[in-house]
Amino acid sequence: MPLLGETLSFAKNPFRFIDERLTAHGHIFRSKVLGRKTAVIAGADAAGAFIDPAIVMREGSMPPHVQELFGGRSLPLLDGEAHAARKRTVLQAFGRDALAAYLPIIRKTTKDYAARWSKENEIRWVDETKRLAIEVICSTIIGMPRGEEMDRLRRDYGVLTAGFATLPINVPGTRYRKALQARDRIFDVLRRVVRERRRVPTKDGLSRIVASGSLSDEDAALELHHVVIAGFIVWAELAAMVRQLTDHPDVRSRLSAEVAGTGALTLEGFSSMPYLLQVVNEVKRLCPIIPAVFGKTKAPMTFGGATVPAGWMVMWAVTPSHVGHGVYSDPQKFDPDRFSPERAEDKRHEHAFAPQGAGPVTGHRCPGLDFATYFVCVFAVVLLRGYTWELPVQNFDLDWSKTPPEMKDGLRAAVRQR
Repeated sequence: MPLLGETLSFAKNPFRFIDERLTAHGHIFRSKVLGRKTAVIAGADAAGAFIDPAIVMREGSMPPHVQELFGGRSLPLLDGEAHAARKRTVLQAFGRDALAAYLPIIRKTTKDYAARWSKENEIRWVDETKRLAIEVICSTIIGMPRGEEMDRLRRDYGVLTAGFATLPINVPGTRYRKALQARDRIFDVLRRVVRERRRVPTKDGLSRIVASGSLSDEDAALELHHVVIAGFIVWAELAAMVRQLTDHPDVRSRLSAEVAGTGALTLEGFSSMPYLLQVVNEVKRLCPIIPAVFGKTKAPMTFGGATVPAGWMVMWAVTPSHVGHGVYSDPQKFDPDRFSPERAEDKRHEHAFAPQGAGPVTGHRCPGLDFATYFVCVFAVVLLRGYTWELPVQNFDLDWSKTPPEMKDGLRAAVRQR
């Protein structure tokens, strides 16, 4: 259609829209989405081109409705020195000292949740991992205690993320209008918390960010919003970990043997659990979180035998870059040993493994990469050390209209203490 192009197909299921067209056309295809000429690219080579600042810029790259949900120009939309300076500030919340301080909180929170799950007849793990994810991110980064305010924030982030994969129709009753209203409520909370941390700093991530003094209250709230969105959607990897360990009892048994014990979890201690990191990386490789990352061609980009003109929207497809268009052997198979030193399939290309963006941490790679990895590690260790679980017969198909996609029956489970 001249105006809409393929917007309707994209909005209905962006994951399938991208995957089907990449399957048909290879590593690159062109489209028109939300009135913008668009090129979608996938693969390790595509990641390298996508992070080249001479070719792809982030300013003006997102569809307007997505940028509205992010609330403004945060890290994903900055370039050059503005991005570098902002990234240095945000990384204060994710340095090694900060991560070491967060680990006991993550472990205790996860243990509390697991203990409660074991007392229920049945849980819906999709709902529970959402609650766990928002509590971990709120307690470690915002310094917010559990309670009604945190529950409201979790509900609002659920409404907001549902607005990413929908048509941007801002009229009463639509998912997009509800997402915008949730965004406004979220920012009311975040602005207040930023002011509080300036007055009385603590050891949370926000206090580390504002301590630099380089961000205004509004910019600090914008970055906090970006961090919470990224932290919240990690729930999908927690749920995927459960599913993969259930479907692969050999992996579950081997991993249980490696993480056995009662010792405290530390950054140093994880180095003695190499198979754990292999399993977590394989979960991250296969788990769909977002359909693509947005950019805008600053100069003509030549890729896959085609040239993308300057000014086009360009999307790097995340999961297809690790599966159908990646460099891995038998890529659909869940196989943690592909990350072992002997096979090292993730080293076949500089950008072979980029579940949270490619390139150095100082670039556009997600600042919370290590935070997310350790969070999933802690989750797996707590479950395997203290609990067993069973998944009754149910529908494990994913609802692709949601971001991240959700298992249609909610990943129902019975959890029991060992």
